[in-house]
Amino acid sequence: MAGQTNLFDDVLNQDERFVIVVQSIYDTHTQLVKKTLREYTSLEREQMQSLFEHLKEVYLNEPFEENQAFFDITVYTNQDYAADQIYAHIKRKKHSHEWTHTSK
Repeated sequence: MAGQTNLFDDVLNQDERFVIVVQSIYDTHTQLVKKTLREYTSLEREQMQSLFEHLKEVYLNEPFEENQAFFDITVYTNQDYAADQIYAHIKRKKHSHEWTHTSK
């Protein structure tokens, strides 16, 4: 077998729809609080990929607020916001100028 196969290529439908959620996570010293900044629903694959790249660029330079711990961008499949429907998930922590790719 030549090259690497995307894990999702076999399970995604041709007409799969995606949701992108951008969140800001705050550390209140007792708990983490999530604030949804943007939500994009019913995206086709090409739209999702283009928007995901754009959002990574935008939030790479976005300033942090007081008590904000990180920005979080999550791509879900099947219009569901469930952990088993995560297609991609990245975080940018405070004082960092790069995205951390996290596993499911």
